[in-house]
Amino acid sequence: KTLRKTVRSLEPTSPAEKIFRSTCPRNCYDACSMLTHVRDGVVVKIEADREHPITQGFLCSKGGVYLEYLYSKDRILHPLKRIGEKGEGKFERISWEEAFAVITEKLRRIAEEYGPEAVLYYDFSGTMGVVNRFFPHRFFSRYGSSRLGWTLCNEAGRVGISYVYGAAHGMDPLDMLNSKLIVFWGFNPAWTNIHGLNLALHAKRERGAMIAVVDPLRTETADIADLHVRPKPGTDGVLAYGIMNVLVDEGLYDRDFVRDYTHGFEALRSRLSAFPPSKVEEVTSVPADQVVEFARTWAARRPSCLQIGYGMQRNLNGGEMVRAVSCIQALTGNIGVSGGGFLYSNSRYFGLDLGWMEALHLSPKGRRTINMVKLGEALTSEELRPPIKMLFVFNSNPAAVCPNQGLVRKGLAREDLFTVVHDLFPTDTVDYADLVLPAPSFLEYEDIFFSYYSLYASINEKAIEPLGESLSNIDLFRELAKRMGYMESELLEDADQVIDQVLSRGNPLLTGITREELRRRGYIHLNTPKVPHIAFEDRVFPTPSGKVEFYSERALADGYDPVPSCVVAPDVPGMFRLLTPLSKYLLHSQFHNLPRVRELLGGPSLEISREDASELGIKDGDTVSVQNERGSCTLTARLSDTVSKGLLASYSSFWPKLSP
Repeated sequence: KTLRKTVRSLEPTSPAEKIFRSTCPRNCYDACSMLTHVRDGVVVKIEADREHPITQGFLCSKGGVYLEYLYSKDRILHPLKRIGEKGEGKFERISWEEAFAVITEKLRRIAEEYGPEAVLYYDFSGTMGVVNRFFPHRFFSRYGSSRLGWTLCNEAGRVGISYVYGAAHGMDPLDMLNSKLIVFWGFNPAWTNIHGLNLALHAKRERGAMIAVVDPLRTETADIADLHVRPKPGTDGVLAYGIMNVLVDEGLYDRDFVRDYTHGFEALRSRLSAFPPSKVEEVTSVPADQVVEFARTWAARRPSCLQIGYGMQRNLNGGEMVRAVSCIQALTGNIGVSGGGFLYSNSRYFGLDLGWMEALHLSPKGRRTINMVKLGEALTSEELRPPIKMLFVFNSNPAAVCPNQGLVRKGLAREDLFTVVHDLFPTDTVDYADLVLPAPSFLEYEDIFFSYYSLYASINEKAIEPLGESLSNIDLFRELAKRMGYMESELLEDADQVIDQVLSRGNPLLTGITREELRRRGYIHLNTPKVPHIAFEDRVFPTPSGKVEFYSERALADGYDPVPSCVVAPDVPGMFRLLTPLSKYLLHSQFHNLPRVRELLGGPSLEISREDASELGIKDGDTVSVQNERGSCTLTARLSDTVSKGLLASYSSFWPKLSP
């Protein structure tokens, strides 16, 4: 059933009803395929596609609120102009004509007085649609604005894995059904990848696969796992070295694979002696006997699937930790075999040429790049030249999700900063805007999606007309280009033209996948030699040596240790470690404004161990202040077994204005 390739016939329940193929646009592994039922121009039902091999007929809690999301009374339906103080969220309605006139006048004046780099766009993954995520960058390439460096998500881990394997795209998740051991390392799929967990549970029921979880928190996934290993945050590299120490010491590694397909084993081996299980226990708090048990299990239960989450690499030495963990699969020979490999980010299978997609050839040479995690610094810096004088926000809500919130809000409050925000809802960022532009939901425009988890391309058909006066990203920036007098064809193409070009730019894995075929079928697996695809089946790796590199000259040239390093941030007496994993009911800050979601969430809280709470005299439900050098917040204490002593957890990302 999982590999079925039949095309489901879309049969409306009544002659007046039409069914459209949709794809959930959230920044999520699953990229669920959905069927949207429309009657008289109104969406009446959204259901999961039963035939999709990943979606398999069910949606997560977030997918279950899309009707409330679509027709929310909070939707921004018309352009707005600020009439109050920044941060107050007071606006009056204006026309699109006035909005475009104001924006183009500001863009021209700023370019003349300060240069185009005084304008910065800020975006990320409010939609994962290929067209509406990337097309806006074409406008800013032509204008010559500062570029935004996308560093917030998984880049450190991608680089780390690439030093080892030459690439970070690995297993086809469908191949998990052939695994005998499935390791979720720093990953809670019960909340963030339920369809991946579903595959793992199928493998457990049908093949007797064992599920192991490596996570400092006792998560919902950990509760259903066969083995839960709980290292202290930031010590994953040491744990990985301890596991490899046992594998080598006890002769449990795959000698043939290591001899024939790896480079630098002796350099790795020389490091392992410093990480016996007793030392690993001392650093990670994982009992030595559990380290040994885990290593032996990993060696015995082949093939194995290693799925690495993104939270681990958002840490001191995070990329190196991911790099070290990924080495275990090569050491055990779980590469290039059915049911074996790693899962991190598979987006590069689709071969999207971002330079072309963003029309970088229209940019002036040497454009400045601003690191997105340092938005607060960029907006408040007195040394930055030229200073940021205009901020254009779309596909993001930095006033709720960007690090160093105090500094971000100080920057957004500048009276000399002109801010435009394109959004569906009145977010915290909208409250600081000078102009607010109405954006549509994904059901109101057409796009295609490339999953960064599965190997499926999918379509998102336009199901209804945009509500109010909302404009999609592509329509907004096409019109803005015309108003600026830009005539380059790349800036004026419509969605169908862009989609057709994306699918026909020469990636052999996309051969035969067309817009028309996607509309007919909804989703199509990439043209891999086999389904499921077996990554590195030919044992050829895109590294300088052509082998898996335990020792990387490329890493050395980039200024890193040629062998994965194990630097651990020291504990600070009197300080807790705070983890901020994603909430079950939110996708970053998306959905928090919906009443049903707020009811499920409750208010922002802080999970603390019973032992720590007792020592501090904190009772369940108490209001506590949490602070460090970057700021403070007030949360409701929840005594919990999810965290161990010395560890705190608070789930993200609530809208600050809805969380007093």
